[in-house]
Amino acid sequence: MTSSHFVKKLPRSQWNWQEEDGFGTLYVNNVVALMTSALLWQFNIRNSMVSPLRLGQTMVGWKFFPLWLYKGHLFIGSSGICEADIIKAGSRVKPYYKAKEQWWWQFSDPFLHGYMEQMDRVMLGLKQQHEANWTGLSITAREEKKQFASGIRVRDNRYIPQWVKIQVVLRDKGKCVYCGESNVKLLEFDHRKAWSKGGTSKDPLNICLGCKTCNRKKSDKDWGWR
Repeated sequence: MTSSHFVKKLPRSQWNWQEEDGFGTLYVNNVVALMTSALLWQFNIRNSMVSPLRLGQTMVGWKFFPLWLYKGHLFIGSSGICEADIIKAGSRVKPYYKAKEQWWWQFSDPFLHGYMEQMDRVMLGLKQQHEANWTGLSITAREEKKQFASGIRVRDNRYIPQWVKIQVVLRDKGKCVYCGESNVKLLEFDHRKAWSKGGTSKDPLNICLGCKTCNRKKSDKDWGWR
C-alpha cells in the first residue's frame, strides 16, 4: 500500500461476516473490523446497493484505512477518499446480492421468496433473476407472479400485506414521499394508482408512505398528482 490517493476493493477471501444469536462480527484479514447486530448488517448490505456506506476503519498490513461498503463489497482507500471516489471505483463492480442474506428472508412465507426477491431487485435497481424457481407457489402467488412478470395489475382488496408495508417503509425511509413528513402518527400507506381505479395493494411499487394531509389532498389522483 502506498500513501497516494487510491481506492481498492477487497477480495472476499480477505474478509468474512460471522454471526451468532442475532449479533455478528466483520473480520478483515482475520482482524475484527466491525461488531453489530445481524439485522443492522443486513440493512447495511441492502442500502449499500444504492449508495456507499462508511463503516469506519480497518487494519491492513499494519496500517489503518477507511472502510467502505458498496454494492455488497468492501472497499478501502487513502484517508482523503469520499463517497464519490467509492462510486467511481465500484462503477463496473457487479453487485453482490444474495436473497438468503436479506432481512426479509426469515420473516416471509417460503412460497413467496422468489416473488420477494424479484420485487427487491426492482426496488434496488438490480438485474432481475428471471430463472427464479416458482415451483410450489400457491395459486394466488402464481397469479401474482404472472401479473408481476407481465406488468399487468388487477383490482384486489384493500388489505396491504405486512411484507409490503416493511418494504415500503424501508424504501421511503419512513417519510411522506410528497412533503417529507416523518411523524409516524401522521403517516399512512397510500396507493400510487388509486385502488378505486384498479391499483393493487399487493405490490410495493404501487404503495408509498404519505401523511394524512397529503393523502387527503391527493384523493384518488394517481402518482405524480402534483
